[in-house]
Amino acid sequence: MPDSPAEIKTSEITIPANVPVCPVRGSVIYPTMVQHIDASRALSIAAIEAAMQEEKVILIVSQRDKDVDDPQGSDLYNVGTLCSVLRVRKNADGTVQMLVSAIGRASVSSYTRGDFLRADVELLTSEPGKTLELQALTRELNEKFESLISGGKFLSSEAVQTIQGKEDAGEMADFIAFNMDFKLEDKQAVLELRKVTDRIRRVLSLLDGEAEVMSMQQKIRAQVKEEIDRNQREYYLREQMKVIQKELHGGEDGETDETEELRTKIEALGLAPDVKKEIDRELNRLSRMHPDAAEASVIRTYLTTVTELPWNVRSDDQLDIVQAANILDEDHYGLEKVKDRVLEFLAVRRLRKERAERGEIDAAEVNKGPILVFTGPPGVGKTSIAQSIAKSLGRKYVRIALGGARDESDIRGHRRTYIGAMPGRIIQGLRSAGTKNPVVLLDEVDKLGAGYQGDPSAALLEVLDPAQNANFTDHYLGVPFDLSEVMFIATANYPEQIPPALMDRMEVIDFSSYIEQEKLEIAKRYLMPRQLNQNGLKGNQISITDAALEKLISHYTREAGVRNLEREIGTVARKVARRIAGAEVKRVKVTDKDLDRYLGQSRYTPEHENREDMVGVATGMFYTPVGGDILFIETSVSPGRGMVLTGQLGDVMKESARAALTYAKTNGDRFGIPRERIDESEIHIHVPAGGIPKEGPSAGGAMLTSIISALTGIPARRDVAMTGEITLTGRYLPIGGLKEKVLGARRAGIRHIIMPKANEGDLRDIPLHLRSTMRFHPCETADQVLDVALVGGLAALEARGNGGGSVSTAKPKAPRRKRGTDDATIATA
Repeated sequence: MPDSPAEIKTSEITIPANVPVCPVRGSVIYPTMVQHIDASRALSIAAIEAAMQEEKVILIVSQRDKDVDDPQGSDLYNVGTLCSVLRVRKNADGTVQMLVSAIGRASVSSYTRGDFLRADVELLTSEPGKTLELQALTRELNEKFESLISGGKFLSSEAVQTIQGKEDAGEMADFIAFNMDFKLEDKQAVLELRKVTDRIRRVLSLLDGEAEVMSMQQKIRAQVKEEIDRNQREYYLREQMKVIQKELHGGEDGETDETEELRTKIEALGLAPDVKKEIDRELNRLSRMHPDAAEASVIRTYLTTVTELPWNVRSDDQLDIVQAANILDEDHYGLEKVKDRVLEFLAVRRLRKERAERGEIDAAEVNKGPILVFTGPPGVGKTSIAQSIAKSLGRKYVRIALGGARDESDIRGHRRTYIGAMPGRIIQGLRSAGTKNPVVLLDEVDKLGAGYQGDPSAALLEVLDPAQNANFTDHYLGVPFDLSEVMFIATANYPEQIPPALMDRMEVIDFSSYIEQEKLEIAKRYLMPRQLNQNGLKGNQISITDAALEKLISHYTREAGVRNLEREIGTVARKVARRIAGAEVKRVKVTDKDLDRYLGQSRYTPEHENREDMVGVATGMFYTPVGGDILFIETSVSPGRGMVLTGQLGDVMKESARAALTYAKTNGDRFGIPRERIDESEIHIHVPAGGIPKEGPSAGGAMLTSIISALTGIPARRDVAMTGEITLTGRYLPIGGLKEKVLGARRAGIRHIIMPKANEGDLRDIPLHLRSTMRFHPCETADQVLDVALVGGLAALEARGNGGGSVSTAKPKAPRRKRGTDDATIATA
């Protein structure tokens, strides 16, 4: 490249030694060409604008990798094409279209980058080579190009005319390289060759390769045509054979009969027009195929599946509410909320049907209904109640177990392109039910998993959406199937594990754990007869007393449902059966004292209230999915500093203890607790049963009572249990699981319950016989809790604070009623 001057002159165009660069992807421009170039990248547009402001000369150079969006100099080839910019037009979308005339090849010595690329260039001149050699190569190039075109290589007529009209051999080689489907590297190699003879040789080599590819294409095309001709010939021969066989067998045609049988069944289905169009298309394909073809078997299986589906078959709903209520009561004891919801569903369905018969609403509205999800611990009857719902409605019942399903195709089915494809579980369930309006139980919907095959919970979104499931499309069927008349019921143990989008489509009905009285009735009405029958016993051969069943429930099982209870009853029945079969006895009466003989020592021992009022020991209540119970919170004050928490307490319970201690410090003067007694003492809070982790936001009241009792020496009442959280300002916050907690406290002998006033509405869920034998104390503040929980109540604390000295710790006959507050003892008889 010349150092001076800084410009290169060629004919009438002045070419600067440093020019803007416009990178292009996947193409090469050769000298003498006039081309349109579309630019959309910022650096290309900037380069074009710079060229227009300078000498209207730009370097067009190809990228080595067309996928690079922001190329640097290292991403470009070192040989490009210098072009004169003839015209530039800006489009409405921000892109720029440029018309250029290629001047010549240019070598790049260096690239620089600012807002756009610039290059230091040197114009490369072509070298013609020896005249005789050039003539021979030119003739060979012409002949080879014409041979390709005549052999079937497609190029536009304009391109062919342009190439054949070139008199200059170098230009002809360039234009052939530009218009043929050569690789970018090969086109770039042609551009970089200065010697015309070398350029022609390279193009000839590329044309030879193209000729070989064309020859192979023609060979493959001939083979395909031969295969098609053979298949067509075989088809005609098979048709002739079918006619010959039909004549030989007296006019019978099994294959035609099968197709016509399928056609008759499909016509009887009453399909929608768009569905029938697709099914008819598959049927017509089958009729044209050889019966032994592999695809014919696939289509035959598909059409058989279609004909077995209940497209318009329904079972009539039994809308007798009284009869439905009797069926539900016969099959299940308790579960009143669930039964009420089912009867509400029936009532709404009955009124809709009556309105549809009068023409007031569309008939399609009659079958629409909510999606129910039963949530609760195992063994409380979620699955069995669905069977009773189907029985009360007079519908078919289908159970689909979704626990552990990890494949989306379990719901939507497999596409027919796969070997062994089948419909999803929803469509299979409807086929087995035989009606399009069964009760479908989606069992354990919270146990769905997601794998690399997809997320089945996402596939359920369409199934369980009343606005979409009328057009549910199974991958195997490939046509929509109406699921709007299906009554879907889902079950789950842990509703928080159900995806929010899926949960939003369902109405939650919570199943709480059974109380002991309910378990006793279930055992007598359902479990005993079933186990006696399964173990070959008659009703007069064995009897189990109520006391034995109660002990079986409280001392041998700890569960929310009744599954383990039924197992224990079955164990007793088997041991009695052995004694009867061995002629040892003829009949057996099992009492509570006999259980040790049949089942061994008691496995669970429920807590019982303290025998006496104790300082620093308060009674709290807790709830688990297998029922409620009480726990004791013990506080000891000894010389030292700080607070020690033991008993495997969770973070929330630890925070409750700190809040309770802070409240005690804040109100120490009022309660007669010297500040130095708190600051110079080690306060040790312990919750027994240290092997069991404990957590929850409802132990604040019990912890406060235990701490205040230990610091003041005033005993806590042994017959009082409490649940609720204390704030730093002394508010008593609401809790959950009150019913189960109260049942556990009553089992332990507790008679007085301290509860947040905000939970008074939950008392309606507690059985009447328990409400009549217990006293409930709704509280809003910590003072109200202490007034009931401590012997002597709040008066004893205030007496200490006023310097009243020792206070009698005799247990009052009734909790003190403070004037002007809502802490009065309530007997909810």
